[in-house]
Amino acid sequence: MKKIVKQYQKELRNILLLALLVAVLPYLPQAFHFLETFTGTMLALALLSGCVLGLSLKLHYRLVIMRINRDNQ
Repeated sequence: MKKIVKQYQKELRNILLLALLVAVLPYLPQAFHFLETFTGTMLALALLSGCVLGLSLKLHYRLVIMRINRDNQ
């Protein structure tokens, strides 16, 4: 069973993402109306800032790991 899951990992991920998108689809109009308010805009900016910060920290961590591996060789 683990072999099958590992072999079709990308396909299973894509199926789950598609199912999640279909489940969220009815709520999108209400979400767009919420984004037009000041609170919605601030929350969207906070979410975007958090994503940028998280991705930059992830990149920094990978660079540090690469440097450590290079120094150990």
